[in-house]
Amino acid sequence: MSALYRHIAIEGNIGAGKTTLARLLSERIGARFVPEQFEDNAFLVPFYEDAKRYGLTVELSFLEERFRQVKEATKKEGLLVSDYLWEKSLVFAKVNLAGEELRLFERIYNIMADQLPVPDLVIYLHRHSDRLLGQINRRGREFEQKIPTEYLAKVAAGYRDFFASEKRMPVLWLNNDYGPDALAQAVFNLLGKKFEKGLHHIP
Repeated sequence: MSALYRHIAIEGNIGAGKTTLARLLSERIGARFVPEQFEDNAFLVPFYEDAKRYGLTVELSFLEERFRQVKEATKKEGLLVSDYLWEKSLVFAKVNLAGEELRLFERIYNIMADQLPVPDLVIYLHRHSDRLLGQINRRGREFEQKIPTEYLAKVAAGYRDFFASEKRMPVLWLNNDYGPDALAQAVFNLLGKKFEKGLHHIP
């Protein structure tokens, strides 16, 4: 199992359960856990208050922070489980930016993309918007409380489009209707199987 997947990235919409799964899975397989440092982003709260004004700055700052963190983490030996995929930056940029701002972001993204290794496996957690909103409400981050259902739907569509054409790494698409421990066990069971590159819908 460890020989198959040395670097595992967990992805999903806001409130999908990425961090909980990544932490439980890393403990289960004895891997380093690499969480996204979103709370350090000085533009995140202003973005939720004025998305049009702060969209480019929040996306560029996330891009740089994720790039730096992944590059450093992948230099070290051993198993690695992260609660995000660096490429999520492009997914969110396409939701939050348009026109010249999006084209500028994509140019910078493409320069950086070739400098990072891709994970050996991506686990994508799909949840319906009502369950996402419930989880967002329960965890109580004030700046997230006004996220509309329409925004979550756009993010979900962005992930669907991105992974539909992803051929560099295996992506396992799971409908996350499990509890945390059951989900971790289900994912753990999948790690003994070899998956070809591309998208795999897991029943």
